[in-house]
Amino acid sequence: MFVQGHVYRRKTLHDQWGGQQQGGISTPVDHTIIFLFTSPSGEQHGYTDGWSDAGTFLYTGEGQHGDMQFTRGNRALHDHAADGKDIHLFEQIRKGYVRYVGQMVCTGYDYRQSVDTAGVSRRTIVFELHPLSTDTDLESGVDGEVTDTPTEALSLDELRSRALSDAVPTRMPVESKSARHPRSRHIRLYVLERANGSCEGCGAPAPFSTPDGRPYLEPHHIRRLSDGGPDHPRWVIALCPNCHRRAHYAVDARSFNQDLSQKVQEVENGGSYTHP
Repeated sequence: MFVQGHVYRRKTLHDQWGGQQQGGISTPVDHTIIFLFTSPSGEQHGYTDGWSDAGTFLYTGEGQHGDMQFTRGNRALHDHAADGKDIHLFEQIRKGYVRYVGQMVCTGYDYRQSVDTAGVSRRTIVFELHPLSTDTDLESGVDGEVTDTPTEALSLDELRSRALSDAVPTRMPVESKSARHPRSRHIRLYVLERANGSCEGCGAPAPFSTPDGRPYLEPHHIRRLSDGGPDHPRWVIALCPNCHRRAHYAVDARSFNQDLSQKVQEVENGGSYTHP
């Protein structure tokens, strides 16, 4: 949709997608996207955006006077996962032109004391944003976790039982300085075992085996944990690398994920998860 690092004329974005042409949070009515714009000039209104040492982008909510509230753009940003909206962050490089930073997910927020345009002290909302690619890397095994093997021989039923015990409910962004959500090792192991060596998306055999002889597949959160998705076997599927990238980057990613969701629900709800 947008090219990371590419420079766009802001007016062109709004001409094509709609949304408010002023302010930092723009919410096009006819599209499931939210535009965020950050600029150094926002400091005059008490906005201080930027990257933290932990790799979180701290984005100040909207509102130039008084305490910020969860209304309009702030509400849209907070509820983007529940509303099915994707966040796209742009930084202003000169008047009328912005550079695309990337797609983000809101994982939390914090309150801070600042001053408004008139110099009056007020409470601001600072949203915690993470790049979508961070979530993708965690799923695909960049951190090495998804290739863990059980420390003892467990049957598929036993793995499923442990996975269900580890399952956590859907999360909404909450007031917290900690933006990362732990993922269940047992859920990953169960989903990989459930696949029985074949991609649960396209049905093809795993493209290769790992050094320990296990078929290589990548767990995919159909609804990302940081996007409000639950860490639960019903929302995690084992995919080949090609299907995994399709689920994140293809033009039909949304409909493809809907198909994946239906497949997993049928398997889990139907009780046909046990393979020979």
